[in-house]
Amino acid sequence: MTRVTRKPRYVEYDNMLFPAECSFEILQDAMSYKPETGDIFVVTYPKCGTTWTTQIISLILRNGEPLKTAKEYFQSIPFLEMTPMEEFSKIPKPRCIKTHLPFDCMNFSTEAKYVYVARHPADCVVSYYHHLQFFPTFFFSDGVFDDLFELFIKGEVENGDYFDHLLDGYSRRNEPNVLFLTYESMMADPREACLKIARFLGEEYYRNLIDNDEAVLQKILKYSSLDFMKSTVNEFWKEQFINIAPEEDQKSNPILRNLSNLMKEVMEKGEISEGKFIRKGTVGEGKVILSDEQRQRLQHRILEKTAHSDVMSLWKE
Repeated sequence: MTRVTRKPRYVEYDNMLFPAECSFEILQDAMSYKPETGDIFVVTYPKCGTTWTTQIISLILRNGEPLKTAKEYFQSIPFLEMTPMEEFSKIPKPRCIKTHLPFDCMNFSTEAKYVYVARHPADCVVSYYHHLQFFPTFFFSDGVFDDLFELFIKGEVENGDYFDHLLDGYSRRNEPNVLFLTYESMMADPREACLKIARFLGEEYYRNLIDNDEAVLQKILKYSSLDFMKSTVNEFWKEQFINIAPEEDQKSNPILRNLSNLMKEVMEKGEISEGKFIRKGTVGEGKVILSDEQRQRLQHRILEKTAHSDVMSLWKE
């Protein structure tokens, strides 16, 4: 077995790993949060289409108008595991909430709507490696893909085992308030994906997209495109890390306090950010990046974890 020489920095809570800036208090609140009418959750394993899907939903709710500043972006699309509960009351409904928690780690409610997005594991692990390279607070800038692959295949990464998360989401796919999508199907037909999501959110949203020669739909397709998101969301994330929150804000928000301390350590140690948060947005990269041995081991893991499920039929070639 290949020996792992570098590991990303995480914190452990409730037998699950999370980014180092996470707060136990906020994680506890996230897992016990009681969803309300008007809550729209985007549920994904990391690097399976979270940011793209939340962008689409935000645009649907905002009549096709994009969020224009980093502050507006992060306040309008809260991350369940990183948002103090008192902040939720400030966000008007309907509201889009993103989470990487599996369903069995949070309160599932018929009052809310859930969009679950799955991505093929080979592409997920490649994208996740670049994710770790981008965020300096993982302290993984000198980590190599082989290290990450070993951790991924054993489920020793953020939010636990990929297959446990996927199977949990797949088991909910027929719930009336769950829309189950794959990243690959969304990439193949973004227009259909937008319409499907809009109809799931409510007939009024669907009608708004297709009325007036699909004017709103065209705006949504434009502002959720890879090119647009590279020019905006990437900059929002850079701004989020460069601008350390004022001490007054850190006092009331442990995430900001932890992030500030981590960024001081990042600068002291000379950690660097590699690449971009929004990167290629492609399908099939895993087939190119994984070695023959890694592909075989991943296939063995797939057979081991999904023997009693047809979930991998989602990616039949």
